[in-house]
Amino acid sequence: MRSCLLLLLFLASFAVTAQRVVPRDFKKYFDEQGVQGSFLLFDAQANQYTAYNETRCRQGFLPASTFKIPNTLIGLETGALRDTSEICRWDDVTREVAAWNADMTYAQALRVSCVPCYQELARRIGAKTYNLWLPRLRFGRMLVTTATVDTFWLAGASRITQFEQVDFLRRLQANKLPVAVRNQEAVKALLVLNKGSNWTLRGKTGWTGYSRGNAPKTHNGWFVGWLEQEGRLYFFALNMEPKNNGPATEKFVQGRRLITEKILRQEFSLMP
Repeated sequence: MRSCLLLLLFLASFAVTAQRVVPRDFKKYFDEQGVQGSFLLFDAQANQYTAYNETRCRQGFLPASTFKIPNTLIGLETGALRDTSEICRWDDVTREVAAWNADMTYAQALRVSCVPCYQELARRIGAKTYNLWLPRLRFGRMLVTTATVDTFWLAGASRITQFEQVDFLRRLQANKLPVAVRNQEAVKALLVLNKGSNWTLRGKTGWTGYSRGNAPKTHNGWFVGWLEQEGRLYFFALNMEPKNNGPATEKFVQGRRLITEKILRQEFSLMP
């Protein structure tokens, strides 16, 4: 069984690699925010990727809170999460993110990226269930043990590339994940960030900050999702980090989405 799953992962990776990738230079958008990184766009109708820093787009990073997408799907599918209206109770521990210091539904928890709520869900799901479901979902290469069950997406050796993020989102958008359609639709509804008369933007940010030994903390940020506009689909994955291993400033926090939306508008004439 394991060898078959590895073969499927290899074939999926080969299919992604085989599609046309057009290089583009989006460096100025990253420079404006004092960051460095990479950007990947897939135009579904043209069956074409556009990449800034393609080599980096193929480099794996911790998924951070982008993992809340498959995490919610697994929770719903296994019954660990009744539905997205289920309440996550605050444990009375005051945390730096004020929005986390309250009871909230899991729908709200995804939107405010509440780490403690999703750590509680992870402990319910358990390592054995993750190791059964994650290969089925083909969400990067997640390494889960009993000891790391509530941290593996934030620290450690788990990795996912921008190409893998886009591949996963394409299957979610088309309801082609091995999960009940109602659960895929429920999660997609939570990802809506903005809408216009003829377009809808869906996405999820992520952010990890970790240290090795006495080294300064390394920050890494994600913004992944897709745009539906006039019957066309555009999937994207941005990954970035502060220049010179700098701190996570407000420009870093806001820049993940800002850079993406500038590229979509100014380079592809999308999202009027």
